[in-house]
Amino acid sequence: MKIRKILIAAGLACSVLGMGNLAVASEWKEIRIGVEATYPPFEYRNAKGEMEGFDVDVANAICGKLDAKCVWVEQSFDGLIPALQARKFEVIHSSMTATEARAKVIAFTDPLYSIPTQLIAKKGSGILPAAESLSGKRLGVLQGTTQETFAKKAWGKGGVQIVSYQDQSQTYADLRAGRLDAALLEKPNAIAGFLDTPEGRDFEFVGEVLSGDPILTNEIAMGLRKSDVKLKEAINKAINELAAEGTIAEIASKYFQPGEIGLMQAR
Repeated sequence: MKIRKILIAAGLACSVLGMGNLAVASEWKEIRIGVEATYPPFEYRNAKGEMEGFDVDVANAICGKLDAKCVWVEQSFDGLIPALQARKFEVIHSSMTATEARAKVIAFTDPLYSIPTQLIAKKGSGILPAAESLSGKRLGVLQGTTQETFAKKAWGKGGVQIVSYQDQSQTYADLRAGRLDAALLEKPNAIAGFLDTPEGRDFEFVGEVLSGDPILTNEIAMGLRKSDVKLKEAINKAINELAAEGTIAEIASKYFQPGEIGLMQAR
């Protein structure tokens, strides 16, 4: 009788464990991901209205590892962290730099890549990325970005008018219209979103890539609520597997020329 009771108890325990495993396996059938979807080549909608871009492809590969479906939730960049905290989605994946200030509010995954920041202006403008050169000029930045933070810190008190936009396409429109003298951008977005288009043919990068300030480390990661520890661990595992397999590098080759971004190594 005792043996029978032990076997029944063991069977019940296995059933409970099995149910637990099923719960884990089905925990992320769907992962809602917040993006600012006017930011090629990272995330944007194509002519058919479909979401495309480097971040999109990487996220889909991560969701594939987790046996989950990526669901895209569009949000202005400066509203991504508040929307995450309001539970409108589970993950931010929109070329967001993992800064110390942001890390006080949200959690970040392992870095995925790093991207340089550079100034663009009209060809022959003579503008350089320095306070004395930009003094009296109107400089466009995307609201809520490290580029905005850096511009305000480095040049905001030097007579430079910093103009912040919720949508990067508005920055380009004002450059073309002459309402801006320059814009500070992540280099790949400046290329794909503007310089390589007919509208951007009269503009160019001016000066060197900006570096030397911790604000512009530009290590990009996915953002999550601090309480979502298990999801962060699962995504980190997927990121490192994809990096080790060469999948992230293969995706990057679709969108970037060599040296445009720096891919992080698997840990």
